[in-house]
Order: sequence, then structure tokens, then C-alpha cells
Amino acid sequence: MKFVLNGIVKLLVVMLCLCIILPSNVSAETTETVYFLPKDNVEVAMNPNRDYLIVGFVNPISEDYIRDLQPDLVYLPNYVDGDTMAVEKAAYLAFTRLQWDLRTNYGVDIALYDGYRTIADQQWLIDSGNAVFATGMPGYSEHHTGLLLDVIVRVGEYYYNEEAAPEGIKDAEAFSLLRERMPDYGFILRYPAGKEDITGVAYTPSEIRFVGSKEVAHEIMDNNLCLEEYVNAINN
Repeated sequence: MKFVLNGIVKLLVVMLCLCIILPSNVSAETTETVYFLPKDNVEVAMNPNRDYLIVGFVNPISEDYIRDLQPDLVYLPNYVDGDTMAVEKAAYLAFTRLQWDLRTNYGVDIALYDGYRTIADQQWLIDSGNAVFATGMPGYSEHHTGLLLDVIVRVGEYYYNEEAAPEGIKDAEAFSLLRERMPDYGFILRYPAGKEDITGVAYTPSEIRFVGSKEVAHEIMDNNLCLEEYVNAINN
């Protein structure tokens, strides 16, 4: 969708300065508004076939899947510039719980700047010369699932995309707290370091993937697996 991609282009410009400048104060009330999303959406959206779906360079997504996903998307403002973005409902609700946990218990603020993309969105990103940020060619990106989320983390006055953060900021405790807490809410690092030969994607710490349950997420993260390794193990 054009409005999602406009937000991405603006983000890339900001990333040239290696940080995202946002207001220094994010109130608890701002974070609490996410709870207006009805809780019963989780049951509607929890589709096991979706949670373990792998989309990559040799695994294209079907247009039927993308079409069937539409009712299970929730639309919200992109935190970078306020443009509309979309996320799969259960993944979004889990993210808001993770967001609330980190803020209230650790004083760490996180936000979303990208989620679901159509095939047309992905093609536009490639055509615009931003292939390095596309995470797959059109039809081959897990952004098409609505389960792959791009996260920024507040360190000091600014929000950072971890892989674009200045040296020194990359080692901030806020990033390690995100990785420590996210399995409890069903999230994994989709493209971990050392798994590039399996995933086909370079280490991308800002992209987290909803897999539907705390137990599965911990099994993957605690054993230093990528999603491909986990799915191969349960299928064999």
C-alpha cells in the first residue's frame, strides 16, 4: 500500500542520520490505548498454519493466503510518521502486551514502524532502489504474512532501528531486554546471526516474528534456532 511505503521511504531518509528523532516523552496513556483492540480478536486470528508458515527465497507465498489474511489485519499509525500500517491481529495484540511489559517493568519503550506488505508494496520497494530493506523479492517476503514486525527501541531521547544505530547504542540494555522478554509473548528473531545460510537473509535484529505461543518462541530462542530449523525438526 502506498501509504505504508511512503512511511518506509521517510524512515530510510531518517536512517541516514542513524537515528529516529521522536518526542522525548511517551506517556503511559499513549501505550495504554492499544488495549482498545478487543481481546477476542486473538482467538479469531490464531491460525497454526499461519504461525509456522515460512516464506523465503525458495518459498513463495500464495495470493490466496494474502487474500484470506485481509480480515485478520488491524490498521494502526506508523510510529515514525503516523502513516497507516497493518499487522496481523494476534501478532499486534501480543506486541502491545510486550510493549506494556517493557515500559512498565523496565522503563523501555518500543514501537512499530513496519509490518504487513502486499506484493505490490514489495515491488514498489524494489523498484525504488531499496532492495536491501525489502527482506525478499515480491511474493517471497514474510512481511506478506503480517507476522513479521519491524521494531524500533528508545535509547535516551531517540528511537533506533538496531542495525542502523551508532556504535555504542547497539550495545544498549534496551535491545537486550527486548530480546530477553519477547519470547514470553510469542516472538522470535526471524533472521538471527549465524543462520544466514539457512534463512537467506542477513542478521536483522529489528525484525521480530510472531509464532503464536510462548512455548514455541522459547524453544526457538533458547536453543539458538531459526524458524526453518524449528519447523524442520517438528516435521521430521
